[in-house]
Amino acid sequence: MSLISMSGAWLSFSDAPLLDNTEIHIEDNERVCLVGRNGAGKSTLLKILGKEIPLDDGRVIYEQDLIVARLQQDPPRNIGGTVFDFVAEGVAEQAEHLKAYHAISHLVETDPSEKNLTRMAQIMEILDHQGLWQLDSRISEVLLQLGLDGDAELSSLSGGWLRKAALGRALVSSPRVLLLDEPTNHLDISTIDWLEGFLKEFQGSIVFISHDRSFIRNMATRIVDLDRGKLVSWPGNYDLYLLSKEEALRVEELQNAEFDRKLAQEEVWIRQGIKARRTRNEGRVRALKALRNERSERREVMGTAKMQVEEAVRSGKIVFEMEDVNYQVGDKVLVRNFSAQVQRGDKIALVGPNGCGKTTLLKLMLGQLKADSAVYTAAPSWKWLTLTSIAPIWIRNAR
Repeated sequence: MSLISMSGAWLSFSDAPLLDNTEIHIEDNERVCLVGRNGAGKSTLLKILGKEIPLDDGRVIYEQDLIVARLQQDPPRNIGGTVFDFVAEGVAEQAEHLKAYHAISHLVETDPSEKNLTRMAQIMEILDHQGLWQLDSRISEVLLQLGLDGDAELSSLSGGWLRKAALGRALVSSPRVLLLDEPTNHLDISTIDWLEGFLKEFQGSIVFISHDRSFIRNMATRIVDLDRGKLVSWPGNYDLYLLSKEEALRVEELQNAEFDRKLAQEEVWIRQGIKARRTRNEGRVRALKALRNERSERREVMGTAKMQVEEAVRSGKIVFEMEDVNYQVGDKVLVRNFSAQVQRGDKIALVGPNGCGKTTLLKLMLGQLKADSAVYTAAPSWKWLTLTSIAPIWIRNAR
């Protein structure tokens, strides 16, 4: 029996259904990559499999006592509390007792008053009674595996570390099925390498969405394509899927062209009028109506999106220069005596581990943050075009 079986699934938020009488089956110990165009409904499907959104029609059957956990597409933001508290929420029913014990144990270290010791003893008794010590150890184990400091405040973490905290929250419940929505978002290269190794050792099944082709190639044991409301399983690796999908679309285009040619012929015939109304031609009329219905229900393949960026007025060779940039937050130095020059035509990749200050440096260049000390020089006619994964496009004239 499959871990998860979805059949006859239908879901729509508009005229074109996201799921159109389709099905998917998740087996044990497989890593399924869910692919499809943006807006096709991939994230929605993960929420359905995670029991967060009901179908309009159809059914989803789970293996008895199956635990499913989902990693959301964006890291948590504007959430207070410690990393331990956030990760513990992955076992929501017991989280409050575990969070209380974690808080009081740290308080006792600095204030071992009778009141605090009594409170700690009361919480420990609850943990004993409900058998939660093993769960506390599980949380500590997950934090250790991910390199997370349980006492750190969430507000102090970079996007990559927030991503790790969210993964820990998903893992702490020991799920048999792990649903990952863009798991490599906000992660640096070394962390992505670590994540691949970690997930390959995961004892269970994984269903994930990703636009990172290298990650898909290294991880997927099966590709499932969500295309115009239908789920199609493609065995083999990602490169084989790309070739097979291209051929399938080519064949579909030929079949549609032949269908349209036949329909056009029948439309010409029906316009002849009286011939079509003869009794012996009633079957042909019914066939034409069926062709019309089939054509009206066809969902066309969407074309490739084209993006055109208006070119700014051509500037000199050097478009931007920064010298002796220094910036720190509290005692943590993020940028020290940094100098750089950007010339027209440069394509620069800014790399480094999560939390080292990459986003901070970009914000300093954009003027969103004020450096402790720096000298900036910019060509008078240049523009920024900024694209981020968590904000809309905006353009800023340099000054």
